[in-house]
Amino acid sequence: MKLNASTAMPWAIGLVVAIDYVDAALFAFFASYIASGVNASPEELIWASTAYALLAVLGILQQHAWVERLGYRRYLAICMFVFALGGVGAALSENSIQLTIARALQGYFVGPMLGACRILIQNNLPAARRPKAVKSLMVLIVFGGAFAPILGGWLVANLDWRWLFACTALPAVAIGALVLWAVPDVGDVPFDERTEPNRMAYLVFALAQAALQVVLTRSHFELFAGSPTLVGLAIVGTVGLGWFVVHQWHHPSPLIRMDALRHSTFQIGLALYVVYYILSTAFSYLLPRLMEGGFGYTVSAAGYLTGTISLVTGLSIFVYMRYSARLARKKWLIVAGFAMAAAAGVWLSQLSPDAGRVALIGPLTLRGLVMLFVMLPVANLTFRPFSGEAFAHGYRLKNVVRQLAISFASSSVIALQQHRLALHEVRLSESTTAGNPMFMQALDGLTQGFQASGQAVAQAHALALGTLQRMLEQQATFMASLDGFAAIAAIAVAAGVFAAWQRRID
Repeated sequence: MKLNASTAMPWAIGLVVAIDYVDAALFAFFASYIASGVNASPEELIWASTAYALLAVLGILQQHAWVERLGYRRYLAICMFVFALGGVGAALSENSIQLTIARALQGYFVGPMLGACRILIQNNLPAARRPKAVKSLMVLIVFGGAFAPILGGWLVANLDWRWLFACTALPAVAIGALVLWAVPDVGDVPFDERTEPNRMAYLVFALAQAALQVVLTRSHFELFAGSPTLVGLAIVGTVGLGWFVVHQWHHPSPLIRMDALRHSTFQIGLALYVVYYILSTAFSYLLPRLMEGGFGYTVSAAGYLTGTISLVTGLSIFVYMRYSARLARKKWLIVAGFAMAAAAGVWLSQLSPDAGRVALIGPLTLRGLVMLFVMLPVANLTFRPFSGEAFAHGYRLKNVVRQLAISFASSSVIALQQHRLALHEVRLSESTTAGNPMFMQALDGLTQGFQASGQAVAQAHALALGTLQRMLEQQATFMASLDGFAAIAAIAVAAGVFAAWQRRID
């Protein structure tokens, strides 16, 4: 096949979205290395994630206005170039504040890309070219996210955490150049035909969303009812968000048409999307903690194992694309997908500390299939009632929900992990006393071993205590990770029951 702008366009659009998924996967999987690199606490890391989501939502709301003024070709290219600039800023960050600013910049420009590209395909391509473009998008999303742990593991092991951001900057520039060549100049409209900017509604939403994000973030670390500030921000944010919804519902040219929520299938689809993004984000965060902190894997080994299994399971997307049209009742694919997520969570929560790599293959395979069985059928069902401009508004609303769900999942899983880690460390430390004969026996044995290697008595005793302390931390991390996977299993079971109960998504 001769390569020209027409044949390259579906892949250019797909690569724009793929870079978003690669970036998100790298940040989630290697969050602990990023936090260590900028000396960020768990709360500060949550702020970086929250800033990304908040600015991504604001970018989604302004996406249509930018397209009307620039057209899809220039808008997508500029977003890629500025995303690359943000990646350089994140890579050069020396503290959590600089990282938060860089991630916010990246969120505003890459957060809207999934919606922008999907709307471009649906509303601006001839019907005959849409299936190929959608397939290219799906393939690049699946394999981009699957390849990210392999790439990130190699970068952290051989270079530096900064390369987790730098590695997406140069490809983003190249993708932006490809977009300028391959994507047609469509979407922009004359000045007198552009929609009203709705600046007041946008400002109210931004402030309300910021207030609610602060409440969400801080409530993981302090008692909500005991903080007048959090209660006040929650009230202000809720009122502001309510005003925005009412205003947009009745506005003749809204930022997002809320009437999409009248469709019950769309409501159910959004709920299922939320659960999927929560599960996906939780798996991505907890797996490296279990493998590295619990089992003692190197970062490259953890990334290689996770990524390889994801790449292998990702091949099943070709089976889905070939045969999914023959499945009339896709609801049972969704139920099966949540069952797989629950089974993977239960399986991982029951692992023993001496489990080998073979024991991880099964649950990692199930986890890799969840996207195929949940997200793809949900996408097919959620937007079935829409076409044209209604599809565009519905998809933008869905992507707002996506960013908020990922932000909520990230902050929740980080807070849960820290809480359970502290709990298990306290419980395990209670047994590290002179009154525990097993602890004293282990301490004496290690001390004698260090003495036999030539260490003085005092130094051998200190080394023995340090070794036992590291073992305690590893065991606490392992147990905290198991608790997280048990929570994942509970959420997946509830989602599966909810999906099975729905009749409108058959």
